[in-house]
Amino acid sequence: MFNLNNVFSHTKLKALAEKDKIAKVLQTTPEALEAFERAYQDNALMDTQSDNFFEQCAKQAIAKNHPEGSESIPIDMVERIVDELLQQTVAYVYNGKADSKRLYQHNALGPAVSNEEIQTLPYSLRPQLTGTLMKRDIREPAYTMIVQMYADYRATKNMQYYHLFRQGLDIQDLDSIMYQMIGTNPNSMGHWLSALVEAVKDSAFFKIPATTIIKVPLTLLQLTRCEYSALTATTLKIVDRFCEKAFGLDRKKEYFIKTGTYSSKFDFRNAHVHGEKEVAELGEYLLYIQHQAVMMAGPLTSPCIYGVSTTNEWVVREFIPDKENNPCIYKGLPLHTEYRVFVDCDTNTVLGISPYWGPNTMEKRFGHKEDANSPHQIHDYIIYKSHKETLMRRYEENKDRVRMEIETLLPRLHLSGQWSIDVMQNGDDFWLIDMALAQNSALIECVPENLRKVTEENWIPKLALTSEKKNNEEVLPKIQ
Repeated sequence: MFNLNNVFSHTKLKALAEKDKIAKVLQTTPEALEAFERAYQDNALMDTQSDNFFEQCAKQAIAKNHPEGSESIPIDMVERIVDELLQQTVAYVYNGKADSKRLYQHNALGPAVSNEEIQTLPYSLRPQLTGTLMKRDIREPAYTMIVQMYADYRATKNMQYYHLFRQGLDIQDLDSIMYQMIGTNPNSMGHWLSALVEAVKDSAFFKIPATTIIKVPLTLLQLTRCEYSALTATTLKIVDRFCEKAFGLDRKKEYFIKTGTYSSKFDFRNAHVHGEKEVAELGEYLLYIQHQAVMMAGPLTSPCIYGVSTTNEWVVREFIPDKENNPCIYKGLPLHTEYRVFVDCDTNTVLGISPYWGPNTMEKRFGHKEDANSPHQIHDYIIYKSHKETLMRRYEENKDRVRMEIETLLPRLHLSGQWSIDVMQNGDDFWLIDMALAQNSALIECVPENLRKVTEENWIPKLALTSEKKNNEEVLPKIQ
């Protein structure tokens, strides 16, 4: 038997052959797998403190943002602001059987919270938003610059303009025009989920998790573009209480959370919210993962990854318990067999299918990147190698059935263009869990190049009939 504690106490397990030996033992010896997981928990996963923002999880960031003295939070003001936000909120709700839209109609708890009222509080206790006020770095609206970049790209096809436009859309202070622009992103869940629900209504094969999607009020969404560590305890309390009411949370349940475009599942501690304390702070989890996505597009991040935060939606879904006792990677993600199916909704054809956790991609990620000798990549490489045979066997056994069932529902899927559809297998259940435009999806190489089509982007929304002057000068002043 290997000394498994040494695997994680020494971070230079360089030879893949050594990792492969451990994986082979874990494949056939449940006791070794249990000892391996225990060693990982004790020697690596419990010690994940880091100053690197992208290596922290939401729980760690939240703990830092709850200083002593937070019991002085002005609860009455919190509840009034939450009510202001709820009155602007629309939700799409799918309960596992039927879907509906929900408007939040509440009696106001009192007059709208004013900037003058906020200024009477100590700085550390001031809320940084209300239903109509928000914190910004620059008073002037950013949309004029953003729209100009987009216009320059459309006129010249110069990709540098396009990159600047997409980066600015993800990181600049929000205004009403930009809010509506990011709301046009077809990859955001609110654009495709209702169509998918309708398509599987009579399917006996596919399931969709119960899901609630909300359009996040503009003043709250702006917080994701602020420095996370500078948010006050009152601000965070508002976000938590808003989400608890908007999503109708039950603190005794567990949830899978994401933004309209991003789940942060590669640190599964961010996506899986469970336990009364975590559910009570679920709003902060959503705030954190969208701020993390914003940071990915920032000027100090290389490479710049835009698109991950191009959404004004937050999503809470039922958590699907693992039926198969799968091992976990990514700090808690059960390694289910998953299928990515590429489809053309205009011709109702399946273009290709690929294992989501394909060996070439996964072994390269865990075994050959620059961080391959970190404890987490060592763990995930060994777990993946030990489970690969089971994953690929399940994939080969079911891929033709999955492909056929997807093809059957396509005539009822009223979307246009080419898409990827992700299917998660859990025992004998097959869950439709995600979609995106094919051109924005990994694993597109399983589709022959001559069959691929590009969906033309259009980021110009149908604007609400409100003056930008009113929105930026009268309604949305900066809170100091």
